Amino acid sequence: MPRPVLRQRPTSWWAFLLASLPLAGGAGLAVHILAGISLPLAAGVIVLFGVGVWLLLLPRLRPRVRRQVGVRVGVGALSGAVATVAYDLARYGAASIFSLSFQPFHVIRLFGELFLGSGAPVGAAVAVGFLYHLSNGVCFGIVYALVFWRPGALTGIAWGIALELCMALLYPAWLRIAVLQEFLAVSAAGHVIYGAVLGVLARRLLDRRAQLDSAPSGGHHG
Repeated sequence: MPRPVLRQRPTSWWAFLLASLPLAGGAGLAVHILAGISLPLAAGVIVLFGVGVWLLLLPRLRPRVRRQVGVRVGVGALSGAVATVAYDLARYGAASIFSLSFQPFHVIRLFGELFLGSGAPVGAAVAVGFLYHLSNGVCFGIVYALVFWRPGALTGIAWGIALELCMALLYPAWLRIAVLQEFLAVSAAGHVIYGAVLGVLARRLLDRRAQLDSAPSGGHHG
């Protein structure tokens, strides 16, 4: 009896190429901060590149591998959404419990203004900024599920720490954060929680899918 499809480890080169599309939002922000290019333009160019990669690469993969990709995109998206909620709760909880002056959600409005302009209504900017924030959390989950073929708490936390390091390198100078220690503490706590939830949930969802794939199809022959 063949092993469940989700248990088979594929070659890894295509996973990193496919990750270019879900990384577009985060990479676009990095380009904006480092090069001063507008976020919509930077992210849009990376999205176009990523879409091109998917259109060129997917038809060349075996059907079984394409199925693996589809399953992992769904698992990564769901796990990333739940992990993003946990990330936000952890940051809010840390700031509230320790009565920190750092406001963990002040950047949400700024995200929205990067898309709508600085004169945008506050409500619209916050809504767009939150959608961008959530989409990044979901897409980082998809990247994790594609690249880390055996997810779990440790690899999830490692991924969360990698995201934290990127933020720690880019955000302080960009946002001119005065309370740097508070920012780093809150951000680190959030990313560790994000990674742990992401890794554990992705592993459970993939294990459940593997069990369903390996279960008998039902019925018997007399």
